[in-house]
Amino acid sequence: MRYSAAAIVAGASLAAAQVPAWGQCGGIGFSGSTTCVSGYTCKYSNPYYSQCLPGTASATPTTTARTTSTTSTSTSAASTPTSTGTPSTGSGLDAKIKAKGKLYFGTAVDQNTLSVSQIDSIVKAEFGVVTPENSMKWDSTESTQGSFTLTGADYLVNYATTNGKKVRGHTLVWHSQLPGWVSNINSAATLTSVIQNHVTTIMTRYKGKILHWDVVNEVFEDSGVMRNSVFYRLLGEQFLDIAFKAARAADPAAKLCLNDYNLDYASDKLTNFVALVNRLIARGVPIDCVGTQAHLIVGNGAIPYSSTYISQLAGTGLDVAITELDIRMTLPSDATKVAQQSTDYTNVVKACLGNTKCVGITVWGVDDGHSWVPSTFSGQGDALLWNSSYQKKAAYTAVSNALN
Repeated sequence: MRYSAAAIVAGASLAAAQVPAWGQCGGIGFSGSTTCVSGYTCKYSNPYYSQCLPGTASATPTTTARTTSTTSTSTSAASTPTSTGTPSTGSGLDAKIKAKGKLYFGTAVDQNTLSVSQIDSIVKAEFGVVTPENSMKWDSTESTQGSFTLTGADYLVNYATTNGKKVRGHTLVWHSQLPGWVSNINSAATLTSVIQNHVTTIMTRYKGKILHWDVVNEVFEDSGVMRNSVFYRLLGEQFLDIAFKAARAADPAAKLCLNDYNLDYASDKLTNFVALVNRLIARGVPIDCVGTQAHLIVGNGAIPYSSTYISQLAGTGLDVAITELDIRMTLPSDATKVAQQSTDYTNVVKACLGNTKCVGITVWGVDDGHSWVPSTFSGQGDALLWNSSYQKKAAYTAVSNALN
């Protein structure tokens, strides 16, 4: 493809303007201002994303400088990670779920977490698919219009290739972690072109290397109404058609998914999500799968009925993937909460195993020490299968046993 305005370049200078409320103000690959408008402060979320949130800061966070990348789609710009171990030994979670006829058991990682030797070893031994936690999101890949920085995404894809893993691409069109220049578009025609260019550029670069793509993410509010994003305001439901059609044209072999959260219990959101998927299918939109994130809470009364809600999603006729599984608890942990978490993980895994349309499970991170949960949900944590010392937890044993 041609690279003119969409050429992959980097090294843009820091913008002098202040970052508006809720805008991005820092992170790996970010090249904009780190100063928020009055009344807001730049708060760290993860290595790839800091955001201007209400409040007053005592200091400006450090921003990692953008890494230069000037190569074409045929040559990776990131250094190829060194393989320090072998792929799955055959006894990990991925091997077990494949023995049950599923495609994968995966996890969410990026270069920062894969650089931790214990996490690297766990991923190689236990998981068959890696999902980029942040490096393929819009603010990390195209923070400035037409200027693509793909170093982090390249690293992840190279790591997967080197170590015999598959990749779930996440995510192309999402209202969050979205650069201000996209949010400020006020022309439907311009936004259409921007979506097409973004999807085409990213997917063409990794053509043939991505198993599933979360093409569009989180289109519904919790109430079940369509989210009032810039995409929906200017284009209505057609923004999904535009994104999925561009994705199919860019990589016909990749499975294309619509992903959302809180699809784990009976609600207007679940009902309307299924209805939307059926409308997309009816009008010929190329969609192959639906993703249910499954960010759950220990003891949630809907978890024992997970099979019911997976069946409702599978009723669309599409594949279903559990894409971001974690089950958090109110801290401190105790024996009762640990036992309940083990039961909850067992129920979710068995629900997937029991439905032929459920193709795989991804947990959102490896260990509790690198989980997104504590910084997002105050007083909660211990949501994953390994603790912060990289030791297997009772939840891991429960999942492993459920896969036997």
